[in-house]
Amino acid sequence: MLGKQEQVGKQDPLDRLVEIFERSPIALTLADASAPDLPLVIANRAFLDLTGYARDEVLGRNCRFLQGDLDNVLARGEVRDCIALKGSCQVVFRNRRKGGEAFENLVFVQALIQRNGEAAYFLGSQFLLDTSVSELRIDRHLAEIDAAVGQAVAKLEHLRAQQRRMLADAAHAVANAWLSLR
Repeated sequence: MLGKQEQVGKQDPLDRLVEIFERSPIALTLADASAPDLPLVIANRAFLDLTGYARDEVLGRNCRFLQGDLDNVLARGEVRDCIALKGSCQVVFRNRRKGGEAFENLVFVQALIQRNGEAAYFLGSQFLLDTSVSELRIDRHLAEIDAAVGQAVAKLEHLRAQQRRMLADAAHAVANAWLSLR
């Protein structure tokens, strides 16, 4: 039939993003910058697994609900500045899973800017910071401190050996001088 146009292959851009987000092992969210309070419009499976919430429990809400009663004043301020500047930031938040368990996560926030310079969305990437990561970090710092202390002790022993050698040399010189006067 002539004149009939079919729209084949047209897809909502957000639907395409949902497909891409779902393939990611990284917890990802997308917040609508044009809506009041930046509600989530996409939350992938990795995010849902991290938080314990179902998709219908997070979509339409600001991620702030995860913080509950936990203190995140500094992190919130950094995110507010990032949003105001339409930029990006990296912060650590203490959040609560649906079951009430507190956890720390590293959050990257990135503004997605339209051609007119306005933010269309804010992309969030979340990474769990568990105790093993903190313990590894502490263990690494302790190992660095141990190495530095070991080097300082070795240097001190070297200096003491030099001092003993200098005292021995001085005593030898005094003895030789005394013997030569006789």
